[in-house]
Amino acid sequence: MQNNKLNNNNKKNNINLIKKIRNLTNISIKKCKKALEKNNYNLKKSIIFLKKNKIKKNNLPKKGIIINKIKNNIAIMLKLLCETDFTSKNIIFKKFSKKIINFCLKKKIFILKKIKKYFKKKIQYLILKFNENILIDNICFLKGKYINKYLHYNKKIGTILKINTYKNKINKKYIKQICMHITSMNPKYISIKNIPKNILKKNIKKINSNNKKNNIYKINEKFKKNILLEQKFIFNNKIKIKNFLNKKKINIINFYTYKI
Repeated sequence: MQNNKLNNNNKKNNINLIKKIRNLTNISIKKCKKALEKNNYNLKKSIIFLKKNKIKKNNLPKKGIIINKIKNNIAIMLKLLCETDFTSKNIIFKKFSKKIINFCLKKKIFILKKIKKYFKKKIQYLILKFNENILIDNICFLKGKYINKYLHYNKKIGTILKINTYKNKINKKYIKQICMHITSMNPKYISIKNIPKNILKKNIKKINSNNKKNNIYKINEKFKKNILLEQKFIFNNKIKIKNFLNKKKINIINFYTYKI
């Protein structure tokens, strides 16, 4: 009789452990039971076992979301990656992205290495919960009086922008339009001056003129599409961005665009 009682107690304890590890990891009961059996019903060892064996390191996260925010003259943007759209749409995943953004703004921490270190345990928890690799892929920020942001409705592409103006006041609508243009057209550089010399050399061709001393260099037309100032403005395709900026007395200082 006593042996039966002991066996029943053990079964109850084992069931409680299975429930506990199930609640902690959100992994199937069958796999939780297997992990406990292999690790002599040690909870900590079983969780480590599941973590090591459940997620394949070669599974690179290619899905995810982009989030951006402006507060106290700081624009910040984050790219948080996962493996599936199912996870990227999950409310827990979305709340986590907002938590990172708010932490960075509050603590004034924008270094990716430090952010990853601070949220390491939370990432490990989410990896177990969703059974996917999750990665804080990148973060960027801009400070200034004239900053703006734009995020596409699907949260797969976003931009933050910093400008300067020669006017006392500027209509915020214009900054928003430029931000939307950048998000839509995805330029790599503001102007020719911003292009690294080694890249510029590959994308120019020499046109011989009558005067040998005055050789003219022309930028490859296809490459011009990567230069913001040379792009046609999406809100008025009769003019280029540089014409719009000159008219409104706006100077673009910097921008970042993230895309998934």
